[in-house]
Amino acid sequence: MPEGMAYMFFPIEGDDVWRFDIPGRNGGDIEIRDDDYRVVCMNDDTSGILFKDEDSFYFTCYCRTGGLYDGLGGTLDNPIGPAVADNGESVEVCPDMMWCGSVWEMDLNALGEWITYNEGEDNVLQDIRGITLYPRPAVANYRFIIENVSNLSGVKRLCASISGMASEMCPATLMCGSRCATLPLKADAAGDDCIEGRFLTFGLPKSPESANILTLYVWLTDGKKLRYDFDVTKQARNAKDPMNVSLIVGGIELPPSDPVGGEGGLDVSIDGWITEIIDIQS
Repeated sequence: MPEGMAYMFFPIEGDDVWRFDIPGRNGGDIEIRDDDYRVVCMNDDTSGILFKDEDSFYFTCYCRTGGLYDGLGGTLDNPIGPAVADNGESVEVCPDMMWCGSVWEMDLNALGEWITYNEGEDNVLQDIRGITLYPRPAVANYRFIIENVSNLSGVKRLCASISGMASEMCPATLMCGSRCATLPLKADAAGDDCIEGRFLTFGLPKSPESANILTLYVWLTDGKKLRYDFDVTKQARNAKDPMNVSLIVGGIELPPSDPVGGEGGLDVSIDGWITEIIDIQS
């Protein structure tokens, strides 16, 4: 659960935004003048999320630029990879967990307040000067599984990425923007013949057009570098629950690999990949 919540009050007329950061998730007392407001709340313990247009109720959040191989971890001997994928999309790190809630309009006055939680709904009169918000998860949980992988014992490093994901989200509406980003992902061997990973994402962009390509990057112990592309567009778009998505692919035969002198034989440049596109019927 979040360590604290930020509560932002946007005057319907005027541009003086009031922000209150309160520890925990149970709220607290604030001092604010009588006015008509729109309100947004979200957890304030994120680290990789940035914001723009913060003076607007419809401000958006996005993530910092990353490297394509960030899923390897931030050690000195791991490559970072390019900040732009070969499809032209910006590489952006996955978001932190977010909880967001909003109120369309709050008329705070001497007698109490009128509350309209969602646009178009009837307003409700309360004789108390208080507001209850109902934050909910604002990012989706994705899991990918790559089954039937042979010769995993010859792998030195591996990571993944996925393209065509939303690069920004509006906390007030929980709607994603239309711009796409490629997300770098951590991947781990699970047993002798399986690779899997989990990540958080804003989800699919509004009116998605770009394909969702799950890419696996493999560095073998003999220095070879292999890349496998899986088109998971249908799985992502047809998921029963867009907030909890599983992407399942498989069928990789890695070549047998023998060490050629440890790290000295490992090429970590961004060129020289052997690419294989895996056709999946899903």
